[in-house]
Amino acid sequence: MAMKKPTIDYDKEADVLYVSFGIDEPSYCESLNSFVLLELGAFTRQPTGFRVIQPRKRDINKMTVKVGKIIQRRIKTVEKELQDREEVVKNAIKQIGQMKELAKVG
Repeated sequence: MAMKKPTIDYDKEADVLYVSFGIDEPSYCESLNSFVLLELGAFTRQPTGFRVIQPRKRDINKMTVKVGKIIQRRIKTVEKELQDREEVVKNAIKQIGQMKELAKVG
């Protein structure tokens, strides 16, 4: 799978910084605070980008470090959820294989 390229766009007139991680998935925004919106995939809930309102009024380096940490925590949470789901699927498959009602007749 090819590495996705981020897109960074700054709207000077609106003073909004848009960062997209190049993920082709419909997204919605979740407010992290009054000036940062995290974009999350509608299906995966994985981060697809973020927006910074009035970045010229902020310490952009400090803020991007904070956003990066939040995104990493989100990714780890989703990874844990996927591991849990994988375990449930394995257990379900095992239980189906052990069902006597589904044993092949004759």
